[in-house]
Amino acid sequence: MIVSLRERIGLLFVAFFALVAISVGATFLAIEAQQKDALIINLAGRQRMLLQAMTRHALELESHSREPFHRAALVEAVTTFESTRQALERGGPAPYVPGQQVVLPPPRDPTVREALAQVRARWTSMEAMVKIMLTTAPNTPAFQQAVTALEEQSLPLVKAMDEAVRAFERTATAKVHRLRLIQSIFVTVAALLVLLGYGLLYRMVVRPLRLLQGVAADIGRGELARPVPMLGRDEIAQLARSLESMRRCLQAAHEDLEAQVARRTQELEALYEVSREISSRLEIEHVLRSVTEKARELLDGEVAVLCLLDQERGTLAMEAFSGPEQALQGIRMPTQSSLTAQVLAQERALSCGLDNCIGWCGILSRGFQESHLAAPLRVGDRTIGALCIGSRQTGQFSSEATHLLTRLANVAAIALENARLYTQAERIAILEERQRIAAEMHDGLAQTLSFLGLKVDQITELIEGGNARASAITELHRLRKVIDQASQEVRHAITSLQEESLAPESLCDRLKKTVKELAMDREGPPVQLIADSAASLHLSHGEAEQVVRVVREALMNARRHAQASQIWIRLERKSEKEIAVIVEDDGCGFVPEAVARQAEGHFGLHIMRARAARLGGQVIVDSAPGQGTRVVLTWPLVGGQPTG
Repeated sequence: MIVSLRERIGLLFVAFFALVAISVGATFLAIEAQQKDALIINLAGRQRMLLQAMTRHALELESHSREPFHRAALVEAVTTFESTRQALERGGPAPYVPGQQVVLPPPRDPTVREALAQVRARWTSMEAMVKIMLTTAPNTPAFQQAVTALEEQSLPLVKAMDEAVRAFERTATAKVHRLRLIQSIFVTVAALLVLLGYGLLYRMVVRPLRLLQGVAADIGRGELARPVPMLGRDEIAQLARSLESMRRCLQAAHEDLEAQVARRTQELEALYEVSREISSRLEIEHVLRSVTEKARELLDGEVAVLCLLDQERGTLAMEAFSGPEQALQGIRMPTQSSLTAQVLAQERALSCGLDNCIGWCGILSRGFQESHLAAPLRVGDRTIGALCIGSRQTGQFSSEATHLLTRLANVAAIALENARLYTQAERIAILEERQRIAAEMHDGLAQTLSFLGLKVDQITELIEGGNARASAITELHRLRKVIDQASQEVRHAITSLQEESLAPESLCDRLKKTVKELAMDREGPPVQLIADSAASLHLSHGEAEQVVRVVREALMNARRHAQASQIWIRLERKSEKEIAVIVEDDGCGFVPEAVARQAEGHFGLHIMRARAARLGGQVIVDSAPGQGTRVVLTWPLVGGQPTG
């Protein structure tokens, strides 16, 4: 007599499995047949698209006779259609996807064969028209007649192909109906087996399990002190005993987990405090010192060493240290060894000692390598160094310490990178400010001092000449005006350093002021400003200042060296996103390459190009002896500046 629940349910499952196996076998055969039918229907449906593609490529071939693409596509469509049609009608290989063919069985249904015969009859005449189009030149009477006939025959052929597709679909649908009938029989038998199994399971399983459900709910609510009742002698009783064993294990694990959570909370709080202190300062020395000290305290180590990677020397150099002096035996260690490369390539800390990773942290003396952890300092995919914690005690560091050092190393790497970037940004800012002040001095005070030197030389020559007292006095008055102008330029430079906001002006207005200032000195040639649609262009104060400074430098060079009779300034819009300012004179000209070779001590062109680079543009000097000089400044408009 069968008493075991497993044996009773096993017999029921055997019967159910036999039923399912038969059903699956029948379904598998039916699915395989349906897959073949679906493939055939897909290929038949593709024939319709190929016909439409033939018509489209034929028309494109007519209107684009020089396009080889349409001719090749038409040939490919014809070849694919004919191969597939023969396979659908008589069976055999048919192209499916590029480089792959499928083998189709010959159709058995007379309706399908009749529909395919209609397709063959209509395709024969259409194929002849396609061959005429492929063998005759476009724009010929034969070609035009073939195109017209193709358009007339394509629609009936498409309809015939649609009828063939519907015939295939009707055949596949009939197979599906037969499969549904078989499945209905299987479902009925399966329902009877399910009812029988339900009665058995309810009496032997469901009711006992409901009792255990209440116990499980108590366990789920954390009530682990209540024992599980025992039920009978069958498998359910075994389940009850297993549940009781689980309750006891959960009770012990719960108590252990609470202790671990308390320890982990303390570690995370300590790590947070360390991270906050490390990240609160941007000085690299402070960050290095804090990392080593806090790492040693947090992990209860005797010594902590932070090394940074020196790519040029191929070494790890000690940058910070915390612990007794006797713990060190050097300040550098090579990175060529495979063990060092392995440690630096890791994404987490490694636990080392005298029994493994022997001699890795060569900076530490051997006694402090008894137990030590090594964590790479990584910023993204880049390794910048390593952090090592050592102790003279064997087994000093646990696996949790390894994870903790990994997190600390990640925080330390980010803090070091931030400090490095902050220092680099400060250095770049100071350098840029120095360059700006140098340019301001060159464009203002240096130019004025140079002019003052020339005037002093002229006055000296007049005084030495004897009878030129009145001219010397006149030059001295002019010299006084230039000194006043130099004073104003110095004040302007001081004002710009204080970064006071200025009233907005168009670029054209700024250039007009520059021309007006130069016109006050009547010794130089006249300057004419010409502006087109860019006359109302507004730039930011910084951008406009760069443009004006470049123009002023070009004008001063033209007035001093070009011996010109006229100077022009043109403000032009090259395109929607590019502006140009051109300073042109009709003077003696020069050889730009020769000036470039003699540029030592002459910073004008260098500063002009630097200012253009700040605008994202460029300065081009076009000149030749006797042909004048053109200085062209072009730069892009970023974001579409307003023009009025």
